[in-house]
Amino acid sequence: MSTLMRRFNRLSRWLHGTLGTTLVLGGVCLSANASAIASTEQAATPKLMQQFRAHNLEGESLIQVVAAPQGSSFATFASDGLVRVWGKPGVLEQQFGPQPAAMLFNGFITTAPTTYLAAAYNGVATRWSPSGQVLQTYAPHLSGATDVVQLPGTQGVVTSSDDGSIRFWSSDGRLIKRIQRPGVSRYLALAPKRQLVAVSQDISAVTLLSAKGEVLSITPVNQGRLNDLVFTPDERLLITGGFDGSIKIWSIENPRLPAKLVRTLPAAPGSGWLEGLSINRAGVLAAVSDDGVLRLWSLDGHLHASRKLSTHHLLSVSFSADGKTLYVAAQDGTVSALAIPKG
Repeated sequence: MSTLMRRFNRLSRWLHGTLGTTLVLGGVCLSANASAIASTEQAATPKLMQQFRAHNLEGESLIQVVAAPQGSSFATFASDGLVRVWGKPGVLEQQFGPQPAAMLFNGFITTAPTTYLAAAYNGVATRWSPSGQVLQTYAPHLSGATDVVQLPGTQGVVTSSDDGSIRFWSSDGRLIKRIQRPGVSRYLALAPKRQLVAVSQDISAVTLLSAKGEVLSITPVNQGRLNDLVFTPDERLLITGGFDGSIKIWSIENPRLPAKLVRTLPAAPGSGWLEGLSINRAGVLAAVSDDGVLRLWSLDGHLHASRKLSTHHLLSVSFSADGKTLYVAAQDGTVSALAIPKG
């Protein structure tokens, strides 16, 4: 896997050039004059509250940060094979991981009860209790398990895999359905009220499925390999971010038809790959990229603020449950906690 990651990294540098390291103090408002832009940027710039080393990572590593859907805790899932649960920034409450150790890709936090799900390179997705007890495994996959989400209620779990499959499992680990897609199925997004699951393929497409595992539609996105996708809180829009650095916003009126492109947010010069997305209930869209910059967008296409957080790639971003705090994870394992201004 490390060799493959190095190849991806070399390709990124070839495509996008040397990554910048200059502090960015604001963004670009697409329909305002310069003075209005400066005022908007200053008001919207997030305040850095704390940075801490959540994992000691080196080289072509992976890390995802996920805020709990309730309360103020969050978790980090990393390629060192550890899930770490944080009560607040820098305060470690618990850690656990697969045995034997395996590199983790992505994770998911449930509530009522709280459990932690992680997808691993060994082809196994695992559920842990808050104390670190293994509650269930979802396996096998023919290659690495890349993402995992829990469906609403007791409907079970969905996993994606490097083998291209999308698998639907019962809560007790029985395989219910397997859908095969070309290439790699990599990232999952859940719209629980509409009972929809969106899955990215590295052929630059999104597959939309029902919670029962029915393939509803396939949408080509033309962004290269996708690195993240999220539904808006009202679940009417799907947002995708990819290797070309762009963000695209899609309308899903009829899930049985390909999604309609609403807006493209172009890549910032030198930003590299778009690595992570998160959106809060106020409609603030956070995006992180290879250039180490956090950018805050509105869904109408205005870039309100941006801030340099690291000389390393930023790989993941997650809003707290109340939408007031933003957690950002860098490739060296550093997590930044930022306060989001009102308005």
